[in-house]
Amino acid sequence: MPAYRERIFTCPDRNGQPGWIMEFPLWWDRTAFFNKYSQRQIDTGSPFSVDYGLLLTVGEAMAWDKRCREAFAQDPRSIKAFVLEAMERLASVLKTASWVIVESYEWESGFD
Repeated sequence: MPAYRERIFTCPDRNGQPGWIMEFPLWWDRTAFFNKYSQRQIDTGSPFSVDYGLLLTVGEAMAWDKRCREAFAQDPRSIKAFVLEAMERLASVLKTASWVIVESYEWESGFD
């Protein structure tokens, strides 16, 4: 049975600057995210899997990140070094981005 994963692509605000890709942040509430933004789904048209993207402005991504960080602060994982580093990295990248794309893609779980 296929499963889904998400990752984030950021588009830089200046030509020639690198984009950035990361897995969907641990602290982002996946269910709430898709409840809020699912109407923006754009199907990639793959004949082999059900993949789609969602486009967000940087302001929307920053607001979502802030909201989720506040809620995640109660989670014991919120003080782990790898989480704090990922939070810092995302905040830094969002400051130089013009758009954020969330890709949801189907992957084979191996449990068929």
